Amino acid sequence: MRKHFFVVAISISLLTLAGSIFAQDQRPAGSVESSFEITLSVIASSNDAAQRSDLPQALAPVSRQLRSAYGLSNLRLVDSYIGRVGNNGAMTYKSLANIDGNVQSNTPSFLDWQITGLRNTANGTPNSVFILSFRFGARVPVVIGQSANSSPIQYESIGLTTDRMTASLNSPVLIGTVALPKADGGRVFLVLNVSPVTN
Repeated sequence: MRKHFFVVAISISLLTLAGSIFAQDQRPAGSVESSFEITLSVIASSNDAAQRSDLPQALAPVSRQLRSAYGLSNLRLVDSYIGRVGNNGAMTYKSLANIDGNVQSNTPSFLDWQITGLRNTANGTPNSVFILSFRFGARVPVVIGQSANSSPIQYESIGLTTDRMTASLNSPVLIGTVALPKADGGRVFLVLNVSPVTN
């Protein structure tokens, strides 16, 4: 009798577990998994008038914020990086960049950034997403001396990491600032924009 009861109990437990797993895998009919388009804009500042350039209109709110907060006269869009990720997904991006603004530069910067755990907010707040972690790193060239024929270059690492934040959809948000190893006090500003996509 005791053995029979044990077999029945195990069978019920297994059926309950299987039903729970099956229910988790089912989505309502017609539902679509959320996906997002991520745009990271890297903006450099400088007091060098020769590096002045206008930012895209989409970054106008951030441009006003930076000019007001830092008293900057020159802002330059280094580049924009675009990717797509599903709900609760992650993205890693590695690339070259010309952070110092020298058109003829043979010493590019190396960028490495990552977003993890980007998802709809837990409480269903409209027009907002949660990001578990954002990491940005770059290796930038630094002149460490000067000789008659050349200027020795050494690469130094700069970066920023932030955990657990929310961001509004379709609205560029300033994630952080990284100082550049330059005599004119240049900085790099990281601006993130997240937009929902349906196909």
